Amino acid sequence: MQMAEIGEFGKLRAAPGSPVELRVTAEFDQLPVIRAVAETLAALADFGADEVADIKLAVDEIASELIGAVVSDVDLTCSFVTSDSALAVTVAARIPAGNVPDRGAFGWRVVETVTDGVTVTESELDSAAPERQVAVEFVKHRGPQ
Repeated sequence: MQMAEIGEFGKLRAAPGSPVELRVTAEFDQLPVIRAVAETLAALADFGADEVADIKLAVDEIASELIGAVVSDVDLTCSFVTSDSALAVTVAARIPAGNVPDRGAFGWRVVETVTDGVTVTESELDSAAPERQVAVEFVKHRGPQ
């Protein structure tokens, strides 16, 4: 499996069509809503049943990881962008510095396996703030790769 080039996410964002954005409170009881939106958008974009399941699994794992790391009263945002052949998903939240997803963990390996590329970015909100904005982006292509 190849890791997606960073530019691939930008290409999908620039593709025709508007992104679908979802903002929920970063709580575990919101996971069914996030999974349902991911499943619906993947199905509407004509992904196969196995690909839809992969997308739901990746979104669930990433959202769970970020929700588990947040401080109270934080939103989790999900952005979904479809193209003719792919779906790009960004899941982001404000979490304490140093709590980025563990890339050696089993869940991360699962995300790498079921997607066609995944990246993590960490941005400083304020030099004095103890939190960072962490965004996990992945892309899933439709059909055989």
